[in-house]
Amino acid sequence: MDYAIKLLETEREIIIAALKNGKKERLNDLQQLDKALGWLRLLEEKQLDKANRYHLEPLPFIEGYGGFTNYRIAIDNETDDMKFWEEYKKDDGSHLLLSLGDYLLIEK
Repeated sequence: MDYAIKLLETEREIIIAALKNGKKERLNDLQQLDKALGWLRLLEEKQLDKANRYHLEPLPFIEGYGGFTNYRIAIDNETDDMKFWEEYKKDDGSHLLLSLGDYLLIEK
């Protein structure tokens, strides 16, 4: 991943130089490159493997519940009896609220 990031950072410097020399048409190139670099850095930071090892699952609209329904992640405590389930909490104690339009990154 380092090689790809360094390669794109080098290209970014070339684009910035072109912009400074008045080539305004390169602005879109810079924006696309910054977006790609942001994703690559996130993948590297989270130590994710090859893209084909993951699936992005969009959380769908659930008919009959309206558009403001939140999804919640529960720890099932190895039972199907929901009264023993506990809602997942982040390290800061807050709940993780997911909603329509959010994605789950699932390792295959």
